[in-house]
Amino acid sequence: MLDHDYPKTERLKDGREVVLRPLAQDDFDGLFAFFQALPEEDRLFLADDVSDPALIRKWTDELDFKKVIPLVALDGDRIVADGTLHIAAGGWMRHLGHIRLVTARTHRHTGLGTIIARDLVALAGERNLEKIQAHVIEDNVGSVRMFETVGFKKAAVLANVVKDQHGDERNLAIMLNDVASLTRTLEDWIQDSMIPAFRAPGEG
Repeated sequence: MLDHDYPKTERLKDGREVVLRPLAQDDFDGLFAFFQALPEEDRLFLADDVSDPALIRKWTDELDFKKVIPLVALDGDRIVADGTLHIAAGGWMRHLGHIRLVTARTHRHTGLGTIIARDLVALAGERNLEKIQAHVIEDNVGSVRMFETVGFKKAAVLANVVKDQHGDERNLAIMLNDVASLTRTLEDWIQDSMIPAFRAPGEG
C-alpha cells in the first residue's frame, strides 16, 4: 500500500471536488464502467483494449504497488480518472518510470490531470526514479502538446511500430522528462490555479 494520505479530497478549477486514492480490488465495476463510458475515439489511442473485462479484472485482482502504482479519482461513487506509474523491477531502466493517465470527458480542462500527474511524479521521486517517460501515439496531438508544455521532449519517434484498437499502424512518440523538472512545473501549475488548463494524456 502507499504511505501517502489517501484518500484525499481535491478541488477542481470549476469548483467540483473529487476524491483521489489508490485503485482497490473492489473497483472492478467502477473501473470497467469508466473505460466503457469513454468515446471510441478516446479508446482508440490507449495502449490496452480496455473494452475487455478480463483485462480490467486482472488489473484490480493483481495489484502490486512495487511494479505499478494506480490512482483513481472519484466524483461521488463514479471513477472519473485513472492514472498509473509503472516502475521497472531493476536493471538498466531502474531509474525510469512510465506514466499513463486518462480522464473522463466530463472532467477535462478542470485541472484534474494536473493533480493526478503531480501525485504520480511525487511517488516517482519517493522511489528514487530520475526520469519519467510516456508513450503516445503521434497522431494524438492533444497529448503530445500537453507533454511538451510541461517540458517533455520527444526522445524518439518509431514509425508504424504500434497498432491502434482498429488494427491500423501508428507512429509511437516516446516522450521523456526529469522527475525533478516535472515536480517544479506541476507545482507551478497548481499554484497558478491551473490556468491555462492543463491537458493530461488522453484528454484529447
